[in-house]
Amino acid sequence: MKKRLGFGIVGCGVISDWHAAAINEIDCTVLVGVTDVNEHKRVETAKKYNARPFDTYEQMLENNEIDIISICTPSGTHAPLAIEAAKAGKHVIVEKPMALNLAESDQIIKACEENKVKLTVISQLRFSDAVAKVKDAVDSGLLGKLILGNAYLKYHRSQEYYDSSAWRGTWAMDGGGALMNQGIHGIDLLQYIMGDVKSVFAYTKTLARKIEVEDSAVAVLEFTNDALGTIQGTTSIYPGFPRELEFNGDKGSIVLREDCIVKWEIEGQEVPEGLIADERELVYQSQSNPTGFGIDGHIKQIRQMAESIWDDTKPLVDQYEGRKPIEIIMAIYESSRTGKKVFLR
Repeated sequence: MKKRLGFGIVGCGVISDWHAAAINEIDCTVLVGVTDVNEHKRVETAKKYNARPFDTYEQMLENNEIDIISICTPSGTHAPLAIEAAKAGKHVIVEKPMALNLAESDQIIKACEENKVKLTVISQLRFSDAVAKVKDAVDSGLLGKLILGNAYLKYHRSQEYYDSSAWRGTWAMDGGGALMNQGIHGIDLLQYIMGDVKSVFAYTKTLARKIEVEDSAVAVLEFTNDALGTIQGTTSIYPGFPRELEFNGDKGSIVLREDCIVKWEIEGQEVPEGLIADERELVYQSQSNPTGFGIDGHIKQIRQMAESIWDDTKPLVDQYEGRKPIEIIMAIYESSRTGKKVFLR
């Protein structure tokens, strides 16, 4: 019989609703408590989900009913909170990015290893059926030799969006802009499907928004399998467009729009029935609405994390996987700053 897993959520902002609702959808998991520096937020969130409001994070970590901590705070606090949780013997679920740089990422990895706890970084797109089909197609060689992998991450975030919270658009708490905050999911999918990145050459600029970090970026990538690729990321174009990823090989090509397959062309093969999404029925929102996405991905990923604890297996997006898109983004920032090609480890 499965042991019931108790969850605690730190940070009662917008994204905490996705975690709380997902936890309530999974068998043998329960939201024990929540905490936030804002008393009103923690009390109201606890009441909404029939959980206990903890006055402090330290009190939450001391509670023996809690096995897993979900970190839903601003990005700049992810690393210290994850490390504290690991040291307290709690497993960790952390929203993207798991840290603001590689040094913090490695500190989290060390804390998890030393305290023998599991960690997953929210990358819910990896759990969609469409992404799984594309990953299987590429891994099985259906596209032949990989030639190009491109990510178009063209969002619209208004100045009011950045002004709504003091931490948004800052290096200290956001760690970056169009890439580190909005584009990281697409960058993660690009390297997840194409393979590891060998080098980058990039430009980043702040062209339209009054923020410290970049609102626009372009990068040329070389993958370790010799394929080439590009990343275009922005939060400053109107009206914003759905995320689009292209995968091209010498035997075929696939295009993902958000989490739907819109092109599947393989040499000598018919398109499998029902595989291509009917674009007339698709409604995209996340390109201009930060909360314009469903809960299914969070349910699947949090359930997989629970199963990895029950079965003592590896989470699909563990701390080592969560480090990869951060390494790519940091290399892009370094290339833009120095004007040189940057090789990844």
